[in-house]
Amino acid sequence: MMKAVKMLEGVLIRPLAVGSSALLLHGGGVVRTSRVMAIHGPIKDGVCFETLNTKYHLLTGPTCEPAVEQCSMGMAA
Repeated sequence: MMKAVKMLEGVLIRPLAVGSSALLLHGGGVVRTSRVMAIHGPIKDGVCFETLNTKYHLLTGPTCEPAVEQCSMGMAA
């Protein structure tokens, strides 16, 4: 079974970690992936990683630093 391949433009909300889901800011919303199985490393203007179901090519621009400061998340009641 081949995994789906997704190319997205967005920003990492937190650093990637094998075993945890990735949180991305994409298209004005937050995307949570399934667990990250492998991080294939940075690419020009982005990063490649693989989850249980999908291979991602995340285009982030010149850096792929977490964007916590750019995405304010409030506490739930």
